[in-house]
Amino acid sequence: MKTHLQWTVVFLILAGFSFTHASTSETAADSIQIKYHFNPVVKTASKIAHAQRDLAASISLIDEADIDVLPTPAVFDAVQSRVPGLYVTQWGVMGFGVAGSAAGKISIRGTGGSANSCVLILRNGRPDFMGLMGCTIADEFSTDGVERIEIIRGPGSFLYGTNAISGIINIIPKQMHHGGFSTRITTGYGNYDSRILALSHGGKLGAFDYYITANTRKTDGHRTDGNSFYEGDHYTFHTGYALSENTMIDMNANLANISLFDPGRSDNPFSNNWYDIRRYGGDFNVIHNSRLGETNLKLHGNFGKHHFFDGWNSKDRTLGLMIYQNMKPWKGQTATIGFDWKRYGGEAVDASADYGTIYLTEYAPYIHMQQLFWQRFILSAGLRAEHHELYGHELLPKAGLVYHPFESTSIRLSMARGFRSPSIRELYFWMPANAELTPDRLWNYELGFSQQIQSKLNLEIVLFQSDGSNLIQFSGPPPKWINSGSYSHTGYECTATLFPVRSFELGATWTQMSLSENAYNAPGKKLTAYIQYQLGPVLLSADMLMVSDWKSAEPMNATVILHEMDDYTVLNLSAGSKILKGLGIQVNLRNVLDAEYESMYGYPMPGRTLLSKLYYEM
Repeated sequence: MKTHLQWTVVFLILAGFSFTHASTSETAADSIQIKYHFNPVVKTASKIAHAQRDLAASISLIDEADIDVLPTPAVFDAVQSRVPGLYVTQWGVMGFGVAGSAAGKISIRGTGGSANSCVLILRNGRPDFMGLMGCTIADEFSTDGVERIEIIRGPGSFLYGTNAISGIINIIPKQMHHGGFSTRITTGYGNYDSRILALSHGGKLGAFDYYITANTRKTDGHRTDGNSFYEGDHYTFHTGYALSENTMIDMNANLANISLFDPGRSDNPFSNNWYDIRRYGGDFNVIHNSRLGETNLKLHGNFGKHHFFDGWNSKDRTLGLMIYQNMKPWKGQTATIGFDWKRYGGEAVDASADYGTIYLTEYAPYIHMQQLFWQRFILSAGLRAEHHELYGHELLPKAGLVYHPFESTSIRLSMARGFRSPSIRELYFWMPANAELTPDRLWNYELGFSQQIQSKLNLEIVLFQSDGSNLIQFSGPPPKWINSGSYSHTGYECTATLFPVRSFELGATWTQMSLSENAYNAPGKKLTAYIQYQLGPVLLSADMLMVSDWKSAEPMNATVILHEMDDYTVLNLSAGSKILKGLGIQVNLRNVLDAEYESMYGYPMPGRTLLSKLYYEM
């Protein structure tokens, strides 16, 4: 109680100080600024930097300005608020947890939404998933030290292999692009004794640059019927050095220590279902430019150590090599030729069995080409020959066409095949395990249209159909994973961004899908909208999420029970301003309407929640 009082007094004093001196501020914080661009350059979709409008893929971007103003420190929460067709399950004030294997699970266009990872998470282009379970731990992905996030909606297996069956999220680390130093310290306090403390620091001296972050976040949680405590510590590191005008090396690393409790369903709450999770990884990169083009070499690793209340103890790792060559063989042509190798797995034991040590190896050569014709047509094609030590070869083609009838108009067609290898968990762990499983497969077809109107408005409409086969599903009794399912998801996505005046930005996305019975934790209808307005030194923002027509999955005794879920709407507000030189304040109010809703069955979400933050930049 004494600690709570001290935090309250500090924030009341600083808040009063801010109102007294706000009128002396000349500009808002540099890190919460409005952006004005419509032709961003992206790399994830082709491994070569291209203007977004020249690519056949459906791409969403979240840049640093978005990240700074969003009322969340979680990557998965950020992408849900800006990306059409994407949904994430959650249940707490902070953190996603691992409740019932359904918390923090992500789907794109109705595929995913479970512990089976159908959306590949990349950090700086390297795969980041749990080597034994095949899934991702949502809580390890913080926006600290992140410069931008590139999201591919649709299969990316032709470039990245397994788990990219329905999409890709590439988290790109922050770098210092200009000489000098930058430091930011942030502290905050909110409902349910929620506390944050964060430090970021970077510098650039000639050919050398670096950027580091460290943060801790804690909350007692909003559930009074079950323990929903959460604590997460995150660290990131980047450094780079230009060996010469044509050669660059860099290193990136991340570490997350997470402790949390699963409060259980509201009709059957838990008091001591605790989870201790450590995730860490890194990559070393060499980039060299020559007459042959750009050569990229990446050595990467991803590691985890998990200890759970039920006796589960595991260590996992993924080690890999990625090498590719970007070329421009002739006018209008770009090409990428590459090779990936990775070995993943680990060791595990629980209260009933010792599963020993298991590792699997995959490797693949691939090629992707893009050709400009008559200054209006861009034809692209790619092919990957994935080899798995259990399943042999898997061919993964992709084809696309972009047409620019006018300078500000794009029409695109694409088709691509995605796949997901069964995880070690599905092959060998627990009663449903089946060592005879083969990969999930999916074909995706889409037609897209985008239009830019001066520098004021950007519109995009995408029609898509995803046909999945060989889906891994439960069967029984006795319970067993089998390849039996097939599905077809169809729908459309709309995205609009409007800049009526320089200090004002509006954006919205709408998704409507016809989903199969196999789709869960994926809404048939989803609307997001946001407003950002610069009012003198103050940046005001609001974002809204509306979800309807969806089912939630509840794992129960080696089966899955589906529940029809209620529609919900959530509105969040944020305001930030510089107080004095270097000193600023940001206030986030989540669920302003105090809506009662669930994002996964049996786990009520928190009501109206306030978090105030102070930061100092130098």
